[in-house]
Amino acid sequence: MLINYVFENFRSFKSKTKLNMEAGAQRTLDENLIRENKLRILPSAVIYGANASGKSNIIMSLAIMREIVLQGSLETFSSDLNNLELYPFAHSSEQKPMLFEIEFTNEEFRFLYSFEVLTKSFDKDKRQIVSEQLWINNNKTLIQIFERSLQRVAIKRDKKVLSLIQYDEKLLAEFENKINKNLDPTELFLTHAFKTVISSEIADEVIDFFKNKLVVVSDFTLKKTNITFSAADMPDKDFLAWNKTLDGFVKNADFGPQRILFKSQKSEEEHSADMELVSIYKSGKRDVMVPAELMESRGTLKLLDFAIPFETLFTKGGVFVLDEFDAAIHPELIKGIIALFNDQSVNKKGVQLIFTTHNPIYLNNKIFRRDQIKFVEKDKDTFESTVYSLADFGSTDVRNDQNYLLNYFKGKYGTFPYIDFSKLFVKET
Repeated sequence: MLINYVFENFRSFKSKTKLNMEAGAQRTLDENLIRENKLRILPSAVIYGANASGKSNIIMSLAIMREIVLQGSLETFSSDLNNLELYPFAHSSEQKPMLFEIEFTNEEFRFLYSFEVLTKSFDKDKRQIVSEQLWINNNKTLIQIFERSLQRVAIKRDKKVLSLIQYDEKLLAEFENKINKNLDPTELFLTHAFKTVISSEIADEVIDFFKNKLVVVSDFTLKKTNITFSAADMPDKDFLAWNKTLDGFVKNADFGPQRILFKSQKSEEEHSADMELVSIYKSGKRDVMVPAELMESRGTLKLLDFAIPFETLFTKGGVFVLDEFDAAIHPELIKGIIALFNDQSVNKKGVQLIFTTHNPIYLNNKIFRRDQIKFVEKDKDTFESTVYSLADFGSTDVRNDQNYLLNYFKGKYGTFPYIDFSKLFVKET
């Protein structure tokens, strides 16, 4: 479960910026909130902003943080990190690091993990991790496990930390000295030395959140899915696979009479199969099978692509972060999905949904609380983006009896672009 996400010096965001998922003091739609260890957490949030305001940069920064953690290094093993030197705020001559900080819960622990990355323009050999910290909140006490600078790691020595990592102070000091002699400025301490030498259990809890609980998607593109079977279960030939959640989406969204399934094709890898989404239509008495991407609309494919991880998240818990999730999908379908996240009788694992949009239909106090509605705005002079929520407004324009949608179009919440293209087509005389 995501509590807070903080980042700095990334794309259009120069200053430290927080995406806050802690609920405010208001009691509207209080029954929708996720409650865990006295925390009141928002189950969903929608982010508005004009084109080029910086909405997508929020999603991108979280995706980059996730990729660095999973890769464990700043080396370019992933295409997502190829352009790392282009991500710091461009309209400044300062050489400042990018900050990524996330506070979340996983199993019984609450974590705060952060690191800073310093890059130099067009020089991938100069990438450095200049700071890294890990804090754990266990039994209502927030304790720091380690703090890392560019040249040295310091593992805390108090009794609670030693108990958590199961080390005595003398042995820990010896390992710390060895670690610092071989500290690599391009590698995360958490995913390397801390995991292998200090505590694989704690490191695995943090990494598990990024790997299995945090889903960040910039755009849905239908791809083949690879399924691995045990030797006993591996089919002898190609087969069709049916998914209950996928079928439920098709029927409830009323996409049509067709059936949509997975068609397998045994891959070259042992005990695995590639799964392709296919549509099956009735043609007289015959069933005709065609690739879904040839017959279904972009919106249908996008929603079905969403259905696959959707089932996993609601079973195990997690955070779904999407850029322009509702593009090409009818808003009533999106409202139905939002309702699932906001309904705690369904959302028993504390799953969260965060998405950007241009559609103002969700500016409705029956759908979202004021602190669930976020705005991004870019300053015209400094080119810096900022984030704020509807709850930050203290005027009468955000009372529950106000029409949020109408006030948005009146420009009372900022972010609404007023653009006149007419001069482009008027010839000067």
